[in-house]
Amino acid sequence: RQNSTNINPDIAWLKNNSFNTDTYQEIFTLPKNNSEEKNYYAVTFGDVRLIVLYITNIWRVPRLDDNARGKYREQKKDFDNPAEWGYGQHIFEPINQGSEQYNWLEKELASQEFKQAKYKVVMFHHPPHSLGENAIPAYTNPIQYIDRDENGNITMIRYEYPQKNDYIIRDVLPLLENAGVQLVFYGHSHLWNRFISPSGMHFLETSNVGNSYGAYVGDKKRNIPLDYQEKYAEIGNPNGLEPIIPTIAPLLDEKRKAQPYIASNDITVFSIFETETGKVSSYYFDTRQPNSEVVKFDEFKLF
Repeated sequence: RQNSTNINPDIAWLKNNSFNTDTYQEIFTLPKNNSEEKNYYAVTFGDVRLIVLYITNIWRVPRLDDNARGKYREQKKDFDNPAEWGYGQHIFEPINQGSEQYNWLEKELASQEFKQAKYKVVMFHHPPHSLGENAIPAYTNPIQYIDRDENGNITMIRYEYPQKNDYIIRDVLPLLENAGVQLVFYGHSHLWNRFISPSGMHFLETSNVGNSYGAYVGDKKRNIPLDYQEKYAEIGNPNGLEPIIPTIAPLLDEKRKAQPYIASNDITVFSIFETETGKVSSYYFDTRQPNSEVVKFDEFKLF
């Protein structure tokens, strides 16, 4: 007990050496839910009820070489040094069924503010449907596996992400579908693509302002482990929905085929939701040609 202050770190040390959102909260003032400020909230403006969820995890490199402290493994040199482990692509705030945020979402979807809104929109960071790099692995807590040789020496520390445990697909989207959400808006992979579910719920990823993680279609494949227990999607949307071809002016590939995405470090994309008409319009602009026109390339309507 006398040595506890020397052995145990204080609260300030723990905070300074852990993940926190202090800087974010110092810059932005977030709406309060029931007089309590959280990183998830809901607001009404005009005809729109906007729900913002805290669905994000730490970004780790997808590399698989011995020097990668990534989403799938630890660096070889750190195998015997747990203090340097990254512990995979771990989640910052739980959203699985039964978590505090999930329970809050259930109450929000049952609220009069939500039910009375003409337009019901949900926004978060991690993609539920995407052609991008960050569509994999599944949005779930990483499971650590430590492999050893016959002498007990560590030969690999790897992380698996069971697809069946994807919290967004398994837990969140059924809630949103049943509540009549019309649009899910996100942007983690720095590209534009959109999808629509069989029930008519729209998904829009539109954050292409450079530093794109790319779209993985055709011959372009994601860097994935091939010898792990789980199977990880090399191409396409791992969660099933097919991407929508832009309705007005899609970009074309070298074979003049319309592409269902924009993933470029030169062409920037933005989207506008016009509440008077219910239309969501997407535009692109080629930053290499400052005097060129802004082009509307896609439009759809929320009902």
